[in-house]
Amino acid sequence: MLDIGGRSALATVISSMSESDMEEIIVVTGYHREEVEKETLRYGARPVFNESCESGMFSSVLAGVSAISEKIGAFFLLPVDVPMVRPSTLQNLKSFFSHNKGLDVVFPSFLGKRGHPPLISSGLVPEILQWDGNGGLRGLLSLHEEKALTVDTPDEGIVAEMNTPEEYSLLKILALNNGVPSEKECLALWEIMATPEVVRNHCRTVAKVVDSLSDHLKDRVPVDPPLLRMAALLHDMARSYPDHAVKAALQLDSWGFSPIADLVRFHMELPEEEPLLSGRSLLFLADKVTTGNRVTGLDKKYELMEHKFRPDPAALESAQKRLCRARETGLAFEKASGASLGDVLRKTHP
Repeated sequence: MLDIGGRSALATVISSMSESDMEEIIVVTGYHREEVEKETLRYGARPVFNESCESGMFSSVLAGVSAISEKIGAFFLLPVDVPMVRPSTLQNLKSFFSHNKGLDVVFPSFLGKRGHPPLISSGLVPEILQWDGNGGLRGLLSLHEEKALTVDTPDEGIVAEMNTPEEYSLLKILALNNGVPSEKECLALWEIMATPEVVRNHCRTVAKVVDSLSDHLKDRVPVDPPLLRMAALLHDMARSYPDHAVKAALQLDSWGFSPIADLVRFHMELPEEEPLLSGRSLLFLADKVTTGNRVTGLDKKYELMEHKFRPDPAALESAQKRLCRARETGLAFEKASGASLGDVLRKTHP
């Protein structure tokens, strides 16, 4: 019943499950039964009381598994002290289970560490109900590694528990930033996309530039600095793929980072109607003034582009058009901030 971002941990879990189109949500109750059942029913889930709750967690596993409908093909099992799992993570695990026939269990993983919740085939229900409890459910699932799949996710919530006051404090911070990936989640996305280190360094430099641009504009332009920073860190995460901006945006969308995806999708080419000062245009500008891990500015970038695309007039014209758009954004930045873009860039990366 502890508060997580304005609602209880239990309500947070039920809401995430509901958003992921679960057939049924069962909440196993025990301690403080009446209070927990009231919260369960309030959010549309079904409470099941564990009469043996004092004997340990596995007894609650048995109570929950015993209540599963026979028509269910697989089920998630999630302790309520891991409440920040993203709905998109649950949906992706369901997709992996559906597209890989014959699996007994799908585990989510974050930066190489398995987390919650496993997605378990209902074919294991009889074995679970007969299990002697040795090692808990984990002990039983360890016997099914040959038919297990581990899915790398960019979801820090799968490993964020609240067993201690310190963990609870960190989890509440994670809840406040639920729509924006954390630094660790950014690293996980780089790992999933196998982003080369040289590209990661470029992204870090672009992030420094957008930080400086945002700081100089402050409240004069409606942008979200933390969101813009993470978009900068992730804008080239799919650089090794064709149409990398679109590829990255699709990946970010699929993992529940749609606001970031919108910025990343247009970092190469802005829509014609895009305002000169917006989150999209600032990321576009920051990318254009950066070459590798160096802030070169627009004049130097123009020279580099002219040399690179000289054999291809059409590509050169396209590059010149993008840099012209960036220059217009730079002038708009100077007008709104009262600062010289060149001075800002030199201070950002001397």
